[in-house]
Amino acid sequence: MEVQYLWLVIAGATVGLVSSYFGVGACFIMVPIMISVLMNIYNVNPSLAPLIAFGSNMAIVVPTAISGVIRHKKELAKKGVSFPLNHYLKFGIFVGIGSFLGSLLAFIFFTTYRAIAGLILKGLFGLMCLVGAYRFMRARAKTINELSEPSTIKYALAGLLCGGLAHFIGIGGGLIYLPTLNVILEIPIHIAVSLSIATMIIGSSIGALSFGILGYIDQLKHPTEYPPYTFGWFNLLLFLLIGLPSIVFAQLGPRLAHRTPPRKLKILLAILYVYIGVRLTLNSVMQLQGLPPIIP
Repeated sequence: MEVQYLWLVIAGATVGLVSSYFGVGACFIMVPIMISVLMNIYNVNPSLAPLIAFGSNMAIVVPTAISGVIRHKKELAKKGVSFPLNHYLKFGIFVGIGSFLGSLLAFIFFTTYRAIAGLILKGLFGLMCLVGAYRFMRARAKTINELSEPSTIKYALAGLLCGGLAHFIGIGGGLIYLPTLNVILEIPIHIAVSLSIATMIIGSSIGALSFGILGYIDQLKHPTEYPPYTFGWFNLLLFLLIGLPSIVFAQLGPRLAHRTPPRKLKILLAILYVYIGVRLTLNSVMQLQGLPPIIP
């Protein structure tokens, strides 16, 4: 058991670095480890474990994103670029609304298809990663100064859809926010990374709170299925062991990101998305058929 907890601490440090570098929640690192701990140590069933992992993941994303965005703003300031608050608010507020709606839809889906819902949500997340990789590779890498004025309607619709989708499949949202900001809303990659991290503060706060409350409704009906230190779809032990190291290491990622050329950063992101997408999609299909995962 102690070894599993050590892996959680290492995962937390990795999450902080990767999250703040790429502008994503890095749930592809911590969620599988959380699921493993929940299933192997606490014997949580395979469909419920992903939901608790997703809720705990979103809660960890919030302090990690706050740490990362503070550093990103400093790195942008060194280049004479201000954090685009107007773009952030027009996108982020509607992400928050979509986050609540997505969490509510996930709760309805889970309570209706309890035995397989968590595995299906993982597979959907994997497919979205592959779409994100394709869009990254096709898009032109804009320079950091090419930032146009935001369209209120376009940003609002994008934010609503992104928040809803991200929290329906139970992730921090960066893997969806970032390609949307960079490709669809045409925001330069380094600024898009900063905005993505800042948006996760809004979306994941609402998503984590919603998962906690809605999961607690299910916990009242099935209390014996939930492990210790769990409040709805949130586990305090997982939050502490992963969250604290991630906050510290989130200060390192932005320094590396702003020293990476835009085109190279986009290629690295695309490779990352392909791996996540193929892994989660194929493993979910295998598990739905009662077979073990095939990609580590």
